[in-house]
Amino acid sequence: MNQSLLILDAFSLSPGEPAARALAGVLESADAGRLPRFAQWLGLDEAEFWRMLEQCFPGARAAGWAPESAPVDAAALPCEFPDLVDMLIASGDASRPAMRWAAHALASGCFGGSHLWQDMGLSGRHDVSRLLQEYFPALYAANTAEMKWKKFFYHELCRRLDLHPCPEPSCAACDNYVACHGAETVAVLWR
Repeated sequence: MNQSLLILDAFSLSPGEPAARALAGVLESADAGRLPRFAQWLGLDEAEFWRMLEQCFPGARAAGWAPESAPVDAAALPCEFPDLVDMLIASGDASRPAMRWAAHALASGCFGGSHLWQDMGLSGRHDVSRLLQEYFPALYAANTAEMKWKKFFYHELCRRLDLHPCPEPSCAACDNYVACHGAETVAVLWR
């Protein structure tokens, strides 16, 4: 059933909250075909997906909201997906109940061809930053060079896994590739 973000968002337990916005945005983007098929389930197994939907968007399933595709087996997920999720969770704030699901939303968003915020159905980079600041504060603080988030995730993942050369995220076809993958702005700290 093709549902819009507004319909799913109407069931949100916490409208406007960063994780709820990210989850609804990724599910809407995946439903619209802007993200790979596995993103319709956030890379979660079926039972955990329905648990997430019921806890974050109560009543949506009863009203007929469901992914259009069948769940994807974990073995069919992109090879770096579990590593991205694990990296996010390791830097996450465990006191935030939706942190694990937000990690899956962020990792799913990395497989779109546009800016991460666009692929996640958000209104700007500031929305991704706010989500990271609230749910993944250690990872947020580690981006001292102000890299674009998708690029930063891959660079951080490669650093942690000691992978060289580092695969770039799926954004080579983007019109802004040069701007995002050029030199980063380095923050100057005044003492």
